[in-house]
Amino acid sequence: MRRVMAMVRASWLTALSYRLETFFSFFSLVAGIVPLYLISRALEPTMAGVIRVEAPQYFAFLIVGLITYTFVGVGVTALHSALSNEISTGSFEALVSTPTRLPVLLAGLIGQQFSMNVLRQGVLFGLACACGARVVWTGLPAAFGILAFITLAHLPIGVFAAALVLAFRTTGPFPATILSISALLGGVYYPTTVIPSWLERVSAFVPLSYGLRALRRTLLDGAPLAASARDLTVLAASTAVLLTASLIAFSLALRHAKHAGTLAQY
Repeated sequence: MRRVMAMVRASWLTALSYRLETFFSFFSLVAGIVPLYLISRALEPTMAGVIRVEAPQYFAFLIVGLITYTFVGVGVTALHSALSNEISTGSFEALVSTPTRLPVLLAGLIGQQFSMNVLRQGVLFGLACACGARVVWTGLPAAFGILAFITLAHLPIGVFAAALVLAFRTTGPFPATILSISALLGGVYYPTTVIPSWLERVSAFVPLSYGLRALRRTLLDGAPLAASARDLTVLAASTAVLLTASLIAFSLALRHAKHAGTLAQY
């Protein structure tokens, strides 16, 4: 844990040296919450009926979807972007030559991006509540756990992307494709029940759709975790399979890069 924190601290010191960029990253949240509120108010009469199983209010429904999607985005992109940066600066070869275990190394590389996102989305959630988003506060602890679970479910995709960087020095369209599918079929802006039936069947393979249903039912509708047992079970099963496969893929890619002598080449 100490090594992870040391890597995260170094990344934070670098990020905070760009003070203006940090300021605008938070200021954009304040500027963005107003149009979200107005749009959701305009769509409330239309959406009220289709979201009633998951949430009683569209503004809260939308905010939870967008906040969750940012964590999915970090899970999918943080590792390969950090890895690309370390390779381009020539420091990744030095990192893997240390006795640090691979999971610790990966956690250290992405820790700052995740902690920054926690801060930014915490501010957005507070602003949304101040604007009238209705949540069930007793469900907040369980909601944190589900959100962490959703993030963990998408980390393997980021590990796959990082393996592509190690092996081929590019991810191609892989991360962008996954994020687009998750946004369209994962229930970020609307429940999956409103999309065409053939697309709804495709959404059954999108982990985000299960996690968002469980999160909204718990935080917005006040349902107990037992009501989302099926969704959470499917999410857990997909996480276990993807995490195992992604770690194997990353280990093989790292072994290939070491054998080819390309760890320091970008």
